[in-house]
Amino acid sequence: MNRTITSTDELSQIIKSDSWMMDVLRAAQTLDLPDWWIGAGFLRNKVWDTLEDKVSVPTRDVDLVYFCKSDVAPETDWSYDVDLKSRYPFAEWEVRNQARMHYVNKSRPFTSTADGISHWVETATCVAVRLKNDSLEYLFCYGTDDLFNLIARPIPFFQSQERIDTFYDRIDKKRWREKWPHLQIITTSIE
Repeated sequence: MNRTITSTDELSQIIKSDSWMMDVLRAAQTLDLPDWWIGAGFLRNKVWDTLEDKVSVPTRDVDLVYFCKSDVAPETDWSYDVDLKSRYPFAEWEVRNQARMHYVNKSRPFTSTADGISHWVETATCVAVRLKNDSLEYLFCYGTDDLFNLIARPIPFFQSQERIDTFYDRIDKKRWREKWPHLQIITTSIE
């Protein structure tokens, strides 16, 4: 690794200096969705690109998640996708209500957006950012160590023998080892 990130203040400076990321956050804010966050590769890729001292190429894929128990129709999310893609075509929007995602993930119902995010495959992917009152807020379901140290580690659910292939398949399909040569693959639990 060529660089380090040791605090959310440093991370905020990195994000604020990226006009595309700030445009995405401002656009997401316009929907005023309950308990909304942008997570996964949007934040993880930026951090890992920075650690590898790479010029960051925006992922374009934006996972905007929120939590609303009163409307769990998939069509609602799809209408948000269409609206955002029409008004803000600089990103590939995927808006998903975490109050319904347990159906897709075949798990118990989630209780919040953070609960849904905490079930994503890797600890460094279970992260999110949002813009609130012109300030950046962060969600780190498993802390920042793996994110800030270029570590791919499955969450406990995906560490079992039956599910670990999902973790390795994602690393291979997304070509993470090529993108981030210093990436460490660790399959044990966070201590």
